[in-house]
Amino acid sequence: MTTADRWTRTMRERLGLGRLLPLGGPRDGAWIAERAARDVLLAAARDVTGVQLGVLRVGLADPRDTREPAVPSPLGALPPGPLRVTAGFTAAVGG
Repeated sequence: MTTADRWTRTMRERLGLGRLLPLGGPRDGAWIAERAARDVLLAAARDVTGVQLGVLRVGLADPRDTREPAVPSPLGALPPGPLRVTAGFTAAVGG
C-alpha cells in the first residue's frame, strides 16, 4: 500500500463514506460511496407510510460472482458484481 493509498483510506474513514460499491457493470468504471447509497435507500424508505427502516447492509450478493473492472478499482472498493441489500424494518398495519 502506497502513502497515497493510506491517505485515501484514512480520509474515507474519517469522512464516514464507508466502502466503495460498484455502480453499474465492470465496463462502467464507476463506484459510489456506501454512505451515499445508504442515504438514497433511507430516503426512499421514508416515503413509505408506516415503515421505519432499521439496520441496512449492502454487500456482494455472491463474492464468487464478480467481474474484472475495465479500469483499476479504487483502494478498498468492492469489485463489480451483483449487490445484495438487506434491511431490518418495522411496519404499521391498518390505521
